[in-house]
Amino acid sequence: MLTINEDDDKAADAHALVAILRDENVRLKQALAAIQANLAKSVELNTVNVENCQEIESNCTELAEDSDAIDRDTNAFSEAVAEIRSVVEANDEQLKTMTSFVTFITEIASQTKLLALNATIEAARAGEAGAGFSVVAQEVKNLSTETQSAVEKIRRSIETITENSSTVSQRMRDLDDRGNEISQTVTALNTKVQNTRAMNAKSTRQIVGANDTVFMSLAKLDHVVWKVNTYLSVIDGQPAFDYVDHHNCRLGKWYEGGDGKRSFAEVPSFQGLESPHALVHQATSEIFALLDSDVSPADPTVRSSIEEMERGSDEVFDRLDRILNEKSMSL
Repeated sequence: MLTINEDDDKAADAHALVAILRDENVRLKQALAAIQANLAKSVELNTVNVENCQEIESNCTELAEDSDAIDRDTNAFSEAVAEIRSVVEANDEQLKTMTSFVTFITEIASQTKLLALNATIEAARAGEAGAGFSVVAQEVKNLSTETQSAVEKIRRSIETITENSSTVSQRMRDLDDRGNEISQTVTALNTKVQNTRAMNAKSTRQIVGANDTVFMSLAKLDHVVWKVNTYLSVIDGQPAFDYVDHHNCRLGKWYEGGDGKRSFAEVPSFQGLESPHALVHQATSEIFALLDSDVSPADPTVRSSIEEMERGSDEVFDRLDRILNEKSMSL
């Protein structure tokens, strides 16, 4: 049978143990709060990185569209240059034909002039009888001379046109070559842009995946802190923190309208997260109500609510892991 002193000693030991547990929980709470802050900062920075990657994706898309437009314009320009080259080359062939005709006409004019000269000589030998023929021969000679003069002018004009046409043809070839170079450059640029987009998309997925993982860890840590605060409340016999329902905590805001809903709404396990999460908050609310009504922390009803809180928390952890795994499997 215990003496009064022994009872007092055991009570003192129990109070000392409770004090130790309380102090340890306070220190644990402080350490977890520091980790919470670091994780929250990581989520914030990763969110900024995702936004930057999305901006890069937008810029790459615009650049790709501009490059495609330049490529189309360059191809159209090359086709137009090729058509002009064909016309110029056809004109060159026609000019060569005309040059042949001019040469032929020049030869005929020379032969006509020679015949007129011979006719004049023969008319002179014929004397008075060849006088009329001499006049005709002179007219033929004059006409031949004029023809040669006109043909020479045509020849020089054709030569000038041919030179200009050759210059234009060469410039067209240069433009065609330059157009092909530009097209190749634009094609290479398009390839680099597409590669950059692919790498950026991969980086974005990795950052989003890392951010999701960090947030899941933060959500779990929030629940650990929540439970530590709840246990401190039980030890102190009164609420040790301001209660919020499951809609207004970080996790609730995340899955009801934040990044969680945007990223995981289509994941099967996502819809089952709210129920166990609400159970955690509801259990703590019941514990606070019991403490406010002066129920002893050792009362079975308090223990039952604590068990409900732990059960809900375990299911929240399991749901978060399943959500993350299902999302990674779908990528």
